[in-house]
Amino acid sequence: GSSVQSAGLGEAEIAKVEAQLTQLRQRHNQLAHSNRAKEVALARQEDELRDIQKSAKPPDASSNPQLRQIRTLENRLDKAMIKFNEAQAIRKTYDQIVKRLKDERVNFDNQLGAIESTLRAK
Repeated sequence: GSSVQSAGLGEAEIAKVEAQLTQLRQRHNQLAHSNRAKEVALARQEDELRDIQKSAKPPDASSNPQLRQIRTLENRLDKAMIKFNEAQAIRKTYDQIVKRLKDERVNFDNQLGAIESTLRAK
């Protein structure tokens, strides 16, 4: 009698485990199908990305007159800036020369006055 009860209990447990196993297999199949669908979608998006990257090249300056004009204007601006900086450096040099000449004029006037007074004294 007791072996029949334990066998019955064992069959109930087996049936329960088999039901859980069936559920787990179904869930596994659902996830596997979902993964395959996502892999296909990913591959399609990667193909689209490659196509977009191939078609999206930087603008060619030789084919676009506006870009060519911009580059020309930039070059002219660079040359003008170089000339401006050179002119500033030359102006600074001349300002220093003028300051030095003014200083020397004061000394020259003093020296000339001293020489004149010495000549008058003789």
